[in-house]
Amino acid sequence: MSTSSARLPLPIALALVCACGDANTTATSDTASLTSTTGADSDGTTAAATADSPGTNDSSGASPTTGPSTITGTTHDTTDGNTVTGDSTTGFTTTDGTTSTTTTTTGDDDPFTVYLDPAGDDAHGGLSPDDAVLTLARAQEIVVAAAPDRDVEVRIAQGTYVGQSVTWTHYHPDHRSAFMPADYEDGEGIDDIAGRPVFDGEGAGALLTLDVAPGEETHLEFYYLEIQHYLHYGLYFRGNRLDPEGGWNGGNRIFGVYFTEIGSLHVPGEEGYGAIDLVNSRNNDIRNNHFVAIENHAQKAGLMHGVYIAHHSTGNQIRSNQFTEISGDPIRVRDDSNANLIQDNTFENTGSVAFYSDWYCDPDANPNCTKPGGECPSWQNEFRDNGLHCGYGGEQLPPFSYIQGGADYVPPSCPDHFVDGWKRLYTSDNTSACP
Repeated sequence: MSTSSARLPLPIALALVCACGDANTTATSDTASLTSTTGADSDGTTAAATADSPGTNDSSGASPTTGPSTITGTTHDTTDGNTVTGDSTTGFTTTDGTTSTTTTTTGDDDPFTVYLDPAGDDAHGGLSPDDAVLTLARAQEIVVAAAPDRDVEVRIAQGTYVGQSVTWTHYHPDHRSAFMPADYEDGEGIDDIAGRPVFDGEGAGALLTLDVAPGEETHLEFYYLEIQHYLHYGLYFRGNRLDPEGGWNGGNRIFGVYFTEIGSLHVPGEEGYGAIDLVNSRNNDIRNNHFVAIENHAQKAGLMHGVYIAHHSTGNQIRSNQFTEISGDPIRVRDDSNANLIQDNTFENTGSVAFYSDWYCDPDANPNCTKPGGECPSWQNEFRDNGLHCGYGGEQLPPFSYIQGGADYVPPSCPDHFVDGWKRLYTSDNTSACP
């Protein structure tokens, strides 16, 4: 439980909706017509969740390919020296001692590097530690002006950066843009650096919004930062929810980041939605992060999530993370967000309905839906090998819940993939212990 404010009882009805998605989305609060179906996987299977790996799929209605959902191009070195690849069949647990190695190419040149420092000045050039700038916004201006055809690194000196918020639009489909501590080297862990640089939002909406929807990979990477005191999101990857096939971003990585005290329990405002929020963002690797005290005030507690996977966000991997004190369900999946893998995570005192919940806004049941044509169920997701240790109020929660329509209902306007042999969710080997 967060120590910043006394916790009030959670109204369950408020936990049944969460309406982030894009800047034009309005909150929905009509919970009277919503139903919830929950399930457990103590034997490895459920009626709507089986233990075999479903493979991947797209949003077009095509059948999934055979085999595991995979994010290519990454390797992760564990503390015992063994190397594992980033696919859904590899199970390993990590803590802050885990190191990460990227195989993204830098081409023939060293990365184009911009330096940030709490004592920096945005009047500086930013191309050396002695000429560091202060803000991410200024760093982006420098990168855009240079237009480098190579990797970009934003190297961030340890210390606290206050009140920063940036809409990030620079990317290169063949090179990464990485945000990291100034002394971090690929392959190092938390013990190898002086500590995480801290971004304290002081109530700003989000630290960074990736606001591009090019239909190709964007390759933003974040390593060992601390993000705190933002209202709506920590990191927000915003594709176009109205263009499922052509309006996505993806191929991003978040590793070793510490998200804490995000949401309206900690800063002024009505509600937050997620420490990480994905809208039509695919094939992202979210691994070895900490989500601590991600909380709204009691009236909006259920709207806040650790990772919110929304609107055609497909093929993401959420693995080996620690979730603690999340006032809403720590994993929320919404609207045709398919073939996502949630594995080897630990959840402690998180969730109001379940540890994993699936919701979509059905206009036949909810007059406040804003997406033209309505939203649809999500399919072929996996929730495996997670440790489940009590809900937000200390109660026992089921592993998963279908909040809108139940496990077997498909709105008439949506493709019915049950006829294709698809499942809504696959679960196996989740362990529950509460208290």
